[in-house]
Amino acid sequence: MGEAQEFNLESWMKDLPEQLKDIPFIYLAIPGSHDSMTYGINRSSGLAPDAEPIMHRLYPLFRGTILRWTITQALDTMQQLHIGIRYFDLRLTTKTNSDQFFFTHGLYAGEISTALEQVKQFVDTHPGEVVILDCQHFYNFTPVDHQRLMRYLLNLFGAKLVPRQLDLRSVTLNSLNRLRQQIIVVYRNQSVYATSEFWQPQTMPSPWPQQDRTEGLVRYLENIKRNPGSGFVHQAVLTPTSSFIVLRWTSSLRAKCAAPVVKEVLPKLAEFSPGPPVDHSGRTPVNVVIADFVDMADAIFPRTIIGLNAKLLRNRDIVYHNYG
Repeated sequence: MGEAQEFNLESWMKDLPEQLKDIPFIYLAIPGSHDSMTYGINRSSGLAPDAEPIMHRLYPLFRGTILRWTITQALDTMQQLHIGIRYFDLRLTTKTNSDQFFFTHGLYAGEISTALEQVKQFVDTHPGEVVILDCQHFYNFTPVDHQRLMRYLLNLFGAKLVPRQLDLRSVTLNSLNRLRQQIIVVYRNQSVYATSEFWQPQTMPSPWPQQDRTEGLVRYLENIKRNPGSGFVHQAVLTPTSSFIVLRWTSSLRAKCAAPVVKEVLPKLAEFSPGPPVDHSGRTPVNVVIADFVDMADAIFPRTIIGLNAKLLRNRDIVYHNYG
């Protein structure tokens, strides 16, 4: 596969060596974005149901500052797909007097249909690429709202959806390509158990590091464990506390959280490997890895994570194993 800079980010899955398209999808290294849809937050965004109480007091006076610490992505959905992002972390909410659904991160981040239709447009024009939509959090949802949202997703993606599997190790890029299935929806609510088209939360655990320093985040990522039969999300993100923000009031999440991850955590992640959860280094092999501001430094984050797949070619046990 060569160096990280040499492949086409827009079609990296289709362009993987054939041997890697026959290994389990959960053994590949896949870049994702954290709080993927916050690019939709702007100065006219209202406070959302997940806003912390302090935001209600501060937002009218310190709108600009709060925006700098709330927005975690600069690129829209299609732009993220074009730089190789294949996993989206979705936080969803309802809004009073509206039957639409919205993305949220303390503030309303835009109605969902534009972003999700961009995902559909992308997979329709990029056969061989697979996108994971992880419905992580739901705010102010009733059982009826869940049914409406699931029906919307089923109608939008239809036959493109990858149904739930008993053994995720049977899911490969080649098997999905033969079936023309390109969208995995992880739905983290009990409503999903009645719907075989969506994956349950335990198929792709996404534990929150809750760290505000790079040393603590690296330590967390190096020591976390995963189930060999499940996917997994490594969250390469720093989470600022209120006191952290107060001390850096004039700065931003991009400068004080995302940039240190690129500088200090990403080089450590470059030492990780994808593959089955048995690694002689003692680290848990990566599957999905997510970060804030995935566009930074000419998309060095997705380039680095995708580049880890080259290590699989050097692992004969993986390349020549019959997973069928």
